[in-house]
Amino acid sequence: MVTDPVCGTDVNPTDTEVQSERDGEMYYFCSIDCRESFEADPETYLE
Repeated sequence: MVTDPVCGTDVNPTDTEVQSERDGEMYYFCSIDCRESFEADPETYLE
């Protein structure tokens, strides 16, 4: 399991297609809304 960087939900990376790559690292999300929030301002969620 990995943690959705936006909402903190545990996500199984093999069970979700909602993902985003940034600087060579993959991030996984529980929903499209969380991915969109991350992609709009990733620095906020990576601090």
